[in-house]
Amino acid sequence: MISNRMEILVVDDEPKQRRGLAAMVRSLRPEYKVHEAKNGKEALELAEARVLDIVFTDIQMPLVNGIDFLKALNNQGSDMPKVVFVSVYHEFDYAQQALRLGAKDYLVKPVITEQLEPIICELEHQLLQESALQLEKKRLSDQLAHTKPVYIEHLLYKCLTEELHAAERSELRSHCALSGQGTVLILESKSDGGLHHDSEWKSILKRAVTQAFSSCADAVMVAPEHEKDRLYIMAAWKPETTGTACLEQLRKALNQLEMQYGRSISVGIGQETESIEVDMRLCCDGAKHALQHLYYFPEGMWLSANELRSLQGKEHSSPLAAKDIDDMERAVSEIQTELAVSTLVSLLDRLAAGYPAPFRLQCSAAQLLSTCLKRAQLVIDEEGYRLLAGRIDQELLEAKSFKSMKEIAAQLLADMIKQMKKDKSSRSDLIMQKCREFVEDNLHEDLGLELVATRFFYNPSYFSILFKNNVGVSFTDYLVKMRMQKARGLLLHSDLKVQEIARQSGYKDIKYFNKVFKKTFLYSPEEFRRMFSS
Repeated sequence: MISNRMEILVVDDEPKQRRGLAAMVRSLRPEYKVHEAKNGKEALELAEARVLDIVFTDIQMPLVNGIDFLKALNNQGSDMPKVVFVSVYHEFDYAQQALRLGAKDYLVKPVITEQLEPIICELEHQLLQESALQLEKKRLSDQLAHTKPVYIEHLLYKCLTEELHAAERSELRSHCALSGQGTVLILESKSDGGLHHDSEWKSILKRAVTQAFSSCADAVMVAPEHEKDRLYIMAAWKPETTGTACLEQLRKALNQLEMQYGRSISVGIGQETESIEVDMRLCCDGAKHALQHLYYFPEGMWLSANELRSLQGKEHSSPLAAKDIDDMERAVSEIQTELAVSTLVSLLDRLAAGYPAPFRLQCSAAQLLSTCLKRAQLVIDEEGYRLLAGRIDQELLEAKSFKSMKEIAAQLLADMIKQMKKDKSSRSDLIMQKCREFVEDNLHEDLGLELVATRFFYNPSYFSILFKNNVGVSFTDYLVKMRMQKARGLLLHSDLKVQEIARQSGYKDIKYFNKVFKKTFLYSPEEFRRMFSS
């Protein structure tokens, strides 16, 4: 934007001509500041002392003429004013030379207002356009200064996680080249929700890393926006230093931050490489893997890819046998909360012994609980079942550590048993109906009072009383009655052999089946079929 105090210089060795032109400019633009100089030397001194916008200058002057004055302005290197030559000499070669040197126009004395006004307007228009262009350049320059570091950080993160194009690699190398021995570290610190925002905290971390590595390593850091808790560090050890010494320096610096700000900082360390430039992605994968497995350790721990491999080589998780799971389900069936929870925790400890991927362990824990819930579905109402199933899927996967995951799993199992107790006492009629349906659908199986009671999470003695009160007959009598009804139907409406009918009715011993059938219907199965079959 052009200032209302635009500065104009009139240069002429003839006082009358100089003052007349200056007065004419002042009358046309009274808001402008108009200076006068009697020769090129004086004009140059003024140009060095002030920022001039427009210069009207004579050509033939003592000491320094107009052409030499214009040459000197060109050599100053600063923003050139708009120069217009004013002379009685209107030879073509003067005009040509002036225009080649950057003059904007050429006026012949005597100058009149009608000539001067359009030239001033045109020069103002040019200055306005140039001012707008400079402002736009500054805006773009400021924007570039802001976005360039963001773009370089994007390239760095991309370099750690995927393959770069050749042009991207070249640009990245020109801004932050690392070479030699080194590794990649990933720092993770959970937000404390306190005084320090994520950006401020990451700035504090970066300063601490820079200071810690100043004497022993060259480091480049990346703080991805989509990973607010993490800071990636690519470090190359300086000559005559070791990775162990550098990491110890960093450990001391981060320990001080933890004490000062009360925030734990966990660190995953990739394997050390002879060429950090070549193996950056490999080192980053190792650091990520190590950081992921800090799930099994308290917050604020450090773990390297090499240490993790060593731990996984020493420890092996043993697969769970059917008996192990049966013990937990039996405790759930018998409503023994403490025993069920302790068994579950023991199973999870066994699964975690080999440091599997946390997600895999979470899925295993969810499977154990879902198995128990599936059986508990027989006594839990639909809403309670749906809520517990949703909690299993969500809460276990949200656990940030193995310790919290065990606590969540234990609470889920305890809540499941609590819901079973509640629904069993309030829904005994519905449960007995489900029990009868279960018996009728499984008459061919080896059913018994204890098996069915356990299936519906009851103590066998209590189940026997509850069943008789609800159905009117004992469980054993009801089972025999249902089996005989099924056998009678098969005899009357199928061509199956008696032995197959006995099997489908739940009897392995054909003689015993015949005995029970005759006692119930007064005829043997063969006699009954001959007499009553259509």
